[in-house]
Amino acid sequence: MSIDPGTITVPDLWKGAHRDDRTRPRSRQRLLGPSSIGLCRRRAAYEVHGAWPTDLDDNMHAAILGTWLHEGILRVLAEQYGAHTELELTNGVILGHADVYWAPGGAAPGVVEDVKTKSTRALDVVVRQGPSQHEWFQVHLYAHLLRTGGLTDHPHLPTGKPLPVDAVRLRYVGREYGQVVVHQRMYDEDVTRQALAWAEDVLESAEPEAMPRDLDGPGLSIICDNCPFKTACWNIDEISDDRAPQSILAEDAVGVTDALRAYADAAEVESAAKKRKAKARKTLDAADPGTYGAFKLSWSGGNPRPPEPDPAAMIRVLEGLSLDIPMKPGGRSSRTIGVTRVPEAT
Repeated sequence: MSIDPGTITVPDLWKGAHRDDRTRPRSRQRLLGPSSIGLCRRRAAYEVHGAWPTDLDDNMHAAILGTWLHEGILRVLAEQYGAHTELELTNGVILGHADVYWAPGGAAPGVVEDVKTKSTRALDVVVRQGPSQHEWFQVHLYAHLLRTGGLTDHPHLPTGKPLPVDAVRLRYVGREYGQVVVHQRMYDEDVTRQALAWAEDVLESAEPEAMPRDLDGPGLSIICDNCPFKTACWNIDEISDDRAPQSILAEDAVGVTDALRAYADAAEVESAAKKRKAKARKTLDAADPGTYGAFKLSWSGGNPRPPEPDPAAMIRVLEGLSLDIPMKPGGRSSRTIGVTRVPEAT
């Protein structure tokens, strides 16, 4: 029997992966999770009020790859080092799953750890700027729930009883090349209090729309781009004429004035910064690559380019041959904004 390989059905990996991802407990969680605290109050409020997601994208390949890598990392830490992993924690209001708990032993302190997989670009931000506030909030809340008896069913640890946590750790792993960056600090009650106050603000909200949008919105924030409540939050279905979602923030004269002030202020700072940057760039023009104090200098480019087509010369040749020049629709030019400050009346 001869079979054409081209007729054999190949199951769609990503369709199955997205269906699998949506059935995970974390994806269906209704209580406020530590991973949402400190990120965006309106997004967290949608979760707390049980709003149904308006944006369940089927292109979250990187996130799902990160989930698969994450599971492998936790398995290695558990099997090779004896770590306790995937601990469900709750106080009845906040529900979270701590990645790793290292129980104290001998001189070793108790440590709660969160593992995050990142793209190379995102990992570079962590190296340069350190963990974000919401990431420190997250791991401190895990520590708080462990310290206050929030552990639920567990095969090896006592549940419902306080467990010692002296330090918190964030372990970042690069998805492309496996780079590892670790940040850790001693547990800080002040950070926990700030995180709990942030959570309380959301939990007391009457509705999601009562909470502010803490991020810049679609096209300006990757978190907003991938938010499951993006359409509801930014009223994207109601925006016409290809206007930016952020245009809903300037619905009246006050909103327009605030945006103009922000634009003018930023433009003035940007202009001054560009001048300083341009002078510094010219100052460095003859500097050799290397490390200078807290800075590393490197150079790229400067190579000769191959010849390129000359559009103007091509047009002249076609015109000389009395041939029609092929044209394509011009479309519309991009709109240019002009913002100037009105002099104060004397």
